[in-house]
Amino acid sequence: MRITSLGFAGALALAISAPLAAPAEAAPAHCFDMFGAAIGPGYDTTAANLNWIAWIQTRGGTCRVLQPDEVVFFSARPLGYPAEYVTTVAPAAPPSAPSVLSSQPPTTVQSVWFGDAVRAAELVTIAYADRGRPVTTVSDTGQVIYRADGVWRIYDVTWRDGYRRQVAVHMQPNRGYFGIEADDGENWSAAVYLGR
Repeated sequence: MRITSLGFAGALALAISAPLAAPAEAAPAHCFDMFGAAIGPGYDTTAANLNWIAWIQTRGGTCRVLQPDEVVFFSARPLGYPAEYVTTVAPAAPPSAPSVLSSQPPTTVQSVWFGDAVRAAELVTIAYADRGRPVTTVSDTGQVIYRADGVWRIYDVTWRDGYRRQVAVHMQPNRGYFGIEADDGENWSAAVYLGR
């Protein structure tokens, strides 16, 4: 009888205290821009938006856990994601569909193009010269395309005879550059290794 009552008392104590215990790693956090101003919504560290955190860090900001006595001041309405983060995409659908679709940036490993724009242009020039068709100019458009395999920066390539083509360049984490090309900017070729 005594062993049963001890077991019952221990189980009862565990059942009462378990819901009151909070995970040690759960904490409120917030992101700050490069000047230290609060940006975007606050979040719980157990359910962090990793795309959002990476987006902030690539722009010189930081995301951190708030101190117990720290307060992030909000305006009259809570801070939402900035317009640069939330993109507006017009769907290719019949008019019966909603006119505008709001979505997050693509869920790729990275959401911005990393790489050396000058080195990428040099590698495109070398690749065409090795094929026996030296280019006249390779100009960076500053535009990117998002594909399932990453973010690609677009270059306009022009030859002496006036022929033009677009080449998109992607840098992988091992610093290897790959290129794809298209005459119309939509039908891209298979990726070709350009170099490091």
